Amino acid sequence: MQDTTGAARVFLEAFPYNENVIFPRQNAAFMPSSPSRTARSPGAGAADDAQPGNPRRLGARLAALRKLNGLTLEQLAIRAEITKSYLSKLERGLSSPTIGTLLRLARALGVETDRLIGDHHDGGDVVVVKAAERVPFSRSNERDGYTYEAIAASRQNKAMVPFIMRPPHAVDDTQDLASHAGEELIFLISGKMEIVFADRRVLMEAGDSVYFNASIPHRSRSIGKTPAQALVVVSDPSRRE
Repeated sequence: MQDTTGAARVFLEAFPYNENVIFPRQNAAFMPSSPSRTARSPGAGAADDAQPGNPRRLGARLAALRKLNGLTLEQLAIRAEITKSYLSKLERGLSSPTIGTLLRLARALGVETDRLIGDHHDGGDVVVVKAAERVPFSRSNERDGYTYEAIAASRQNKAMVPFIMRPPHAVDDTQDLASHAGEELIFLISGKMEIVFADRRVLMEAGDSVYFNASIPHRSRSIGKTPAQALVVVSDPSRRE
């Protein structure tokens, strides 16, 4: 008989503020960089780790859910269609996931994306999120400069995943374009941005928007003097009734 004490302990450490956690179903279907070496003041590490979107906390949640599902790194990596080494770095907090990766991991584990990003609690029928309350889940030195902030992370059973995106000015044109399940809306709040599809390039200014099938490979970058800031909303196909 398998000893589950260790997995339970890891789970409780990863979800310290949730007293009503619903365990995921046992048979739920489905670019890394080095950590920052910037010097921090004493005690800053513990304070950073306590932030909901901190990569270490996200990694701890991911590892706990994987173990509770009885999955090895290789098994979850196959389900989520990512490499085993990348998954290992995510669990250790050495890298941050893209939106597409978050969606695939959540689906593979049978949970919502917010179970991975932040503390999971009922936000009610009306969720108000102040600017300072957004949950960052990618650092500025991750994903070639892309930064993301989750919105309404406390809301359960969402049909949409909203977040703020700030794309970098420079991107690696040799890397494959990204794609993921669902549909996507991008509304440019400020700055100028270019979205690259396989067959076209779309130039956007503040106030412009684009809506597309997210399975179409795409990539964005800031253009102009200041970084662009966009509201991105991705539908979650698993939530469709």
